[in-house]
Amino acid sequence: MRKRKNPMSYVLAISFVILIVMVFLYLGRWQKENKMKEDSLEKLTEVEKVLALDFEKDFPKTPKEVAKLHGDMTRLLYSGLEDDEVKDLAKKIRELCDEELLNNNPEEQYFNNLYTDLSLWKELGRKIENVFVVNEDKEETKVVDGVQHATAFISFTIVEKGKTSELRRYIMRKNDDGKWKVLGWEHIPQD
Repeated sequence: MRKRKNPMSYVLAISFVILIVMVFLYLGRWQKENKMKEDSLEKLTEVEKVLALDFEKDFPKTPKEVAKLHGDMTRLLYSGLEDDEVKDLAKKIRELCDEELLNNNPEEQYFNNLYTDLSLWKELGRKIENVFVVNEDKEETKVVDGVQHATAFISFTIVEKGKTSELRRYIMRKNDDGKWKVLGWEHIPQD
């Protein structure tokens, strides 16, 4: 004669399986939240390091270093910072810019445009993941009207639904203090 299984044992077995699944889901979520907190702290530390830079004493020496730092600071801006960090970092970026660029892009207008752009990027779930110096063989230094100008190329890895690259050609000019300052940049279409 066969024994009939108790319906209560089925309920306990199913409850046990559900409990195990819930524990694994909780652990997965907890690990993801911890990873996000670690990433946030890492970014904060990186932002703090950039904000602590004293450009009066230690300004980047070469056009490539200026472009790379500008690119890194841009990456940080577009990585989901808090508003107060955005404003401080944006002010710091402006210290890398040539007076002509600053005059053509007053601070209030710059902040309005930046916050609009950041809002759009956030809405689209877009971030800048990496910044690389590229095309070093195409960098140029030349004298125009007695003033030194230079170019440097920076590639941005942008994450949205997938990964894409954006290439910028930075144009810099050496000021009277001998510092290379960003005069502007242009997006170079990818082939």
